[in-house]
Amino acid sequence: MSVRIPDSHVEHAFDVLKSGAHASARAAYEFAEKQLKVILAKAEHASNAKTVADRQSSALMSNEYERALGDFRLVAEVYYKERDRREAAAAIIDAYRTQQSDMRALGKIG
Repeated sequence: MSVRIPDSHVEHAFDVLKSGAHASARAAYEFAEKQLKVILAKAEHASNAKTVADRQSSALMSNEYERALGDFRLVAEVYYKERDRREAAAAIIDAYRTQQSDMRALGKIG
């Protein structure tokens, strides 16, 4: 027994793919990723440590970097959810296309 994919699911999948939510989430993610590097570099530059390794360690432990990591996590979470929604929508459309092809092959639709 095969389960037919409802047209409403396909329409919703197309809406998800047409939406700009994924693009916005990806842009925010890429910006936050770059911002994280800037904050790390500033914290490293502000460190009074003598060696490069100590300056890097100090920067990684800084409050500014810790806050930026928390912000990055939130942005990344939104981006990955949008990416997953987009991939799920594409999978629904692919399954629908296969279903329609199978039905045509069986002569059930024109």
